[in-house]
Parts: sequence; C-alpha cells; structure tokens
Amino acid sequence: MKTHKILTICWLSFSLIFCQFLPQLLEQSARAETERQKLPWDKLYEKEPPRREETGGSRGSNVELCTISPESLSGEAIRIWSDRPLFIWQGNISKIEVRKRRSTQVLWSEKIANNRNSIVYNGPLLQPGENYDWAIFEDVSNIPSFQVSFQVIPSNERDRITVDLNKLETQLQQEGATPEKIAYAKANYFAERQMWPDVLRSAYEVKNPSETLTKFIQNIPKQFCE
Repeated sequence: MKTHKILTICWLSFSLIFCQFLPQLLEQSARAETERQKLPWDKLYEKEPPRREETGGSRGSNVELCTISPESLSGEAIRIWSDRPLFIWQGNISKIEVRKRRSTQVLWSEKIANNRNSIVYNGPLLQPGENYDWAIFEDVSNIPSFQVSFQVIPSNERDRITVDLNKLETQLQQEGATPEKIAYAKANYFAERQMWPDVLRSAYEVKNPSETLTKFIQNIPKQFCE
C-alpha cells in the first residue's frame, strides 16, 4: 500500500512537471515546423544550375528523356563530392549502369521500374579522383542509348569539403537545427560551388520533407530539362 502511494505521488509529480513544460515543447515543435517551411529552397536555383539548351543536346532517341543529375549542359566537367551519387532523370528507361571511364567493366547495374526517376548508387564506393560513365539504357538491349561522364573529386579537395560539412553540421546541431535545415545548409554550400549533383542529393536525403522542399524537388525537371 505504501509503495502504491509513492508511485501515485511520483506519477502526479511527473504529470505536473510534464504539463508545465508541455506548452514550451509544443511551441518549440511549431517553431521548428515553421522554420522548415520558410527554408528558401527555391532560392538555390538563383545560383545558376545547368539548364537544357534549346537545341536539346545529346539526349538519346527518346525526346522525352532528360538526364538531370549528374549532368553538365555547359560542357564543363561534372565534379561530384559524394562517393554514392544520386542519379535523376526524366522519362522512361529500362536500366542504368556505372562503369569506369571508357571501360566495359560494369561496377553497378540496376533495372529501373516504370515511372521511377531517381536512384542512389549502391555499388562499390566510387574512388576520389576517378572518372566514371553513367550509362543509360532505354530498352532491353545491351547497348546504352547514351552516357554521361563524371568525376569524384580528388582526395585533397574532397577531404577539405568533408571537414567543412562536418563543422557546418556540428554547429547547426548545437543550435538545435532540424535535419532539413542542416540539409539545406549543405545544399547551399554545394550550390555556391556549382556542384549540383551534391545539391540535389542533399535535398533528396531529407526523410520527412517540408512542403517547401517537396515543391523544390517536384520543380527539378522544369529547372533542368525545360
């Protein structure tokens, strides 16, 4: 009986404390959600992502197919920080492969379901300083419709960026930033360096995107393909 009274008192005390701090917790949650919705994701497009030229370039036989990431419409080399890049496209394809540059050796191959337009590389870690080809197949043949070449940046530069990102994440975590705010900060970091494959990968990594981020992702084909 005595133990029951003690437990009852403890529970009442806990309830009083919880009720006392509940408004504060709810306010913090609401503030975090408001912060997520206000993140200026669309402003990243003002940092001049590569856009499709009116001539269309080399896009394969299917005029509706558009490679988005990695891609370079300016003719400049595509440089990526991530050793597990995100591939994004518009249109229907049957399969993608990653190979070493100008090699028939396939490092990773993946069949693509209808209506899918993105996938994260899941093969052996890509190596800093190495060049690779992203081969795109529109049908069941073993001949790619076309391919996009890209490079994982060299180790010294990649390590420097990794240190910057870790510092940025640590600082924001100490400030109580949401995962989406941290992802936005990383995306902005990459956008300032015109590393758009990593910008988009940062956006796609957010598990529960806000409405603002969802619109940003939905708007990607328009920004890169039209």
